[in-house]
Amino acid sequence: MIWEKLLTDTDGQYVEMQSGRLFNQNSGGSLYTPFKYLNFAPYATDIWTEYFYPVLRTRGYVEANEYGAVNLKNENGFLKVYFSPAQKIDDLLEIREGDRVIYSKKITLDPLKTFADSVRFNGNDKNLMLTVGANKLIYSSDPGYRVINRPVEAPKDFDWKSAYGLYVEGSAAMDQKLYPRAEEKLKAAYELDRNHLPTLLRLSELMLRNLQYDKALEYATKALSIDTHDGETNYYYALVNERIGNITDARDGYSIASLSSEYRSAAYTGLCRSFLKEKDYTRALGYAERAVDYNRYNIEALQMQAVIYRKLGNKSKSENILVTLLSFDPLNHFSRFEKYLAENNEQTRIDFLSLIRNELPYETLMELAVWYFNIGCSDETLKVLSQSPVTPESEYWKSYILNRKIDFSAFKPDYSFPFRWESARVIESLMKTEDNWLLKFHLALIYRDRNRIDESNSLMKSCGDSPDFAPFYVTRAEMLRGKDDAQSEKDFKKALSLDQQWRYQQYLANFYISRGQYDKALEITTPFYKSHQEDFRMGTVHARALLLSKKYKEADALLTGLNIIPVEGATGGREFYREAKLMQAAQLMQKKNYSGALKFIAQADLWPENLGVGKPYEEDIDMRLENWMSYLCFTGMKKSVEAKKKLDRVVEFSPRIENTVRNFIPSNAVITAWAYERLGNNEEAVKWLDSQIKTFPRSKLIEWSKAVYLKDNSFVLTEGEKDANARIIELLMKELAD
Repeated sequence: MIWEKLLTDTDGQYVEMQSGRLFNQNSGGSLYTPFKYLNFAPYATDIWTEYFYPVLRTRGYVEANEYGAVNLKNENGFLKVYFSPAQKIDDLLEIREGDRVIYSKKITLDPLKTFADSVRFNGNDKNLMLTVGANKLIYSSDPGYRVINRPVEAPKDFDWKSAYGLYVEGSAAMDQKLYPRAEEKLKAAYELDRNHLPTLLRLSELMLRNLQYDKALEYATKALSIDTHDGETNYYYALVNERIGNITDARDGYSIASLSSEYRSAAYTGLCRSFLKEKDYTRALGYAERAVDYNRYNIEALQMQAVIYRKLGNKSKSENILVTLLSFDPLNHFSRFEKYLAENNEQTRIDFLSLIRNELPYETLMELAVWYFNIGCSDETLKVLSQSPVTPESEYWKSYILNRKIDFSAFKPDYSFPFRWESARVIESLMKTEDNWLLKFHLALIYRDRNRIDESNSLMKSCGDSPDFAPFYVTRAEMLRGKDDAQSEKDFKKALSLDQQWRYQQYLANFYISRGQYDKALEITTPFYKSHQEDFRMGTVHARALLLSKKYKEADALLTGLNIIPVEGATGGREFYREAKLMQAAQLMQKKNYSGALKFIAQADLWPENLGVGKPYEEDIDMRLENWMSYLCFTGMKKSVEAKKKLDRVVEFSPRIENTVRNFIPSNAVITAWAYERLGNNEEAVKWLDSQIKTFPRSKLIEWSKAVYLKDNSFVLTEGEKDANARIIELLMKELAD
């Protein structure tokens, strides 16, 4: 109920149920299941309808669709039915047990006017069928009804270290925008099989993104030498050649790619853009029309058609396309800008700008400006930029197009972080005649995003200490962390000297924490937190520094009064609280103060609302460490019955992963092994650890657990690899050993 007190309405807690177009909501572990990530094909369009509506007073539901939600409950000799309609309903609601009708009633309902009724029932509640209308809503209580037989587990013997396995990992990483990991995996796949066509294709795409055009072309060309008609290969071969100005090869690639139904519309779009740049409007229009023929929702091709008709003076056709665009996308800013170009008056200019309402409107304008530039319309690019607030990126583009010097005093660097490949090309060109730290900084940001780390670092270092911009120093400090920590520390301090806000306090404190310099971290966090006790962001950093400094009592006191705003997925505050309680319990256990230790263990089981984390279901909480510590306490107090209960609870816990979400703490594996040992089953302890390593092969903490159990001191975790649970176990072992 932690969120309820933060809601603006007053009618209590609610649950938001979701169902998507895919089988699951992908996360990092989905890769290792059959349910891989889905990528977007170039210029492809996918249209679907989403239904979002409230469901009232149904006590849950068993079936829902666009007509409403129904619940059926068998309670106390009555079959109870609830139906919350999402639209007007005037139909028969019927319930059958097998072929026998046990309930039938005509219902006439308005949306959200929940219907509820009941009928006496003592039959088989696994053989019920409920219908609304002939087939508007159908629910069967048979657990096997409409169950699909699709496999839900990947083959156990799939070789993730093979060329194909590495390709799958790299491709999935690209789909998640984890480009450095993608490059690592794809290059490893390439080393195993230099003629693996899918790997070559993804490497070409990745190198194109990284602005490494020679490498991109090399991979694409090799892929063509394997299959010269492959649609995807030809498309990326064309893109690379277009980017480096090899127009003949680009058109050749697009032409062959158009033979593929998947890439046909995209290929024609590329050919249209190529001819439009040369102002060959007739050919460009022909390809734009073909692109739309194969995908009538191809926004890019439709926009180019509108530009071509405007250039040809065909106002009516241009306007018709703009109407079509707005029917597909009511927030299409291009359409309103084209109307402004055509009518060139203040009202159309206001109409264009009035619907750009996001947090960074100049980025929307920048995107539109670059789009025009890419089709050879420099005048329109400048016209768009003239409507933008003055930013470094907009000034770069104006200087580039107009071939003039940049007035760096005319703008501030705040909130400007160029990322487009086109802007990289502009900055590279400007740097041939301009020498300013901001150009280097912005190009370094783009290079870093493209995994060109060495070049990015070199640019940042070349700026020296001339910038007076705190984000620059934090960025450079993060880039150099682990490579040049002395410079990194210097840069964090420089950022803090320029700006005293919490972010730079946090950066420097976390830097010291990462290096194990907890005293230095406390020198930052203590005075800041004392004067900003309402700031939970620095409060959590301060709590972490206290815990790592073994000041558990102080951390506990801080967390008792810290109010953390709930954020989805953020569990750090409660983890710190648990660590503080269990660390104090371990210290008391060393002193044989078992009753005092049990109090702290009991407190560790609480989920204080002020720490911003709601309590999960009991079966999703891994309490093995708490139960083990309680077992040791009860054993020390000679309470064997209570001790045995705690030991049994340890071995009863079943670690599992459902939809990539785990219910267990990996380092607790050693706790289960110790429990088996205390139950006199050493063989089962090792067997259980081996089964966990096999079931969850990517968990280093489970491997650590086995090493701890076997007293194998050769297996060492770095401080960064340890979680709170591992630290508590280590202290517990030390305290008990002493």
